[in-house]
Amino acid sequence: MKKEIIQKEREIIHGAGQSPNAFKKYCGAVGRFKPKIYMFYLRIDTLKEKLPEKIKEMQGFSKKISAQIGLNLKSKKKGKQIKEILEGVYDSNLIFLAKSLKELKNISYLRIGYEFNNPTHDYNPGEFVRVWNYIARFFREEKANNVKFVWNCCTAFNKDILELMPYYPGDENVNWFGDDLFGVKSFKDNNQKITENFYKLSEIHKKPFMICESSAIRTGVLEGQKSWDAWFKPYFKWIKNHSNVKAFCYIDWDWAKDWKQPEWGNCRIEENKIVRKKYVQELKKPIYEHLK
Repeated sequence: MKKEIIQKEREIIHGAGQSPNAFKKYCGAVGRFKPKIYMFYLRIDTLKEKLPEKIKEMQGFSKKISAQIGLNLKSKKKGKQIKEILEGVYDSNLIFLAKSLKELKNISYLRIGYEFNNPTHDYNPGEFVRVWNYIARFFREEKANNVKFVWNCCTAFNKDILELMPYYPGDENVNWFGDDLFGVKSFKDNNQKITENFYKLSEIHKKPFMICESSAIRTGVLEGQKSWDAWFKPYFKWIKNHSNVKAFCYIDWDWAKDWKQPEWGNCRIEENKIVRKKYVQELKKPIYEHLK
């Protein structure tokens, strides 16, 4: 009985993305160990038009999948929209989002202003906290209790944890901590101090930890065993050694074709037999929670 309790507490939700085509190929590669989380992105100004399409794509795979949504607080044409959000310009969009996700009934993970510490986002800590809590209010009012807010940074952009904490909205409106882990140095042998400190903060604040985005960049899959040993092995070792990690999401992309970023390499696990086989062997472990 004791072992069963420990196992249940350590379940890690398996997620993937981040396009319908990539998700379909990934699902084919992992067989019966299909991801329970489906990743996609929305912009604050166009979410009314885009969300129904994204939900349709997601539910084309299964009605039981949970959405993991990166909510971009920038307009593609106008840039940062925090001032407009706080002035109520997008209130109807936020109500629509809250109601739509509530209707899904499954848990949805919402990364408000994901990678808030990315220099290209240019978020001021005070305004970020205000807009986060402003957005969260709409979900409370709609009683969309199945939506969990993920405070998501990418620790590779900083060197000191003190640079991140001014962006923290507070325990009341944060359900998960999240980090985006790409370069192997961010997690190999626990040698990235800020990654470790951010993870420890999740334990201090008693929030589960999600790897919101990850992909074997600058390693790829094409060298088989060498690729596995260089990125995937330390990645899953890091997950295993950090007991508060409760979810991981893998981006199954060839970055040259899918994102015009060739230096990141081909990270599609289905395109190398050795990597795919070892990846599936890892997913077989009872610690992972898949789509049922």
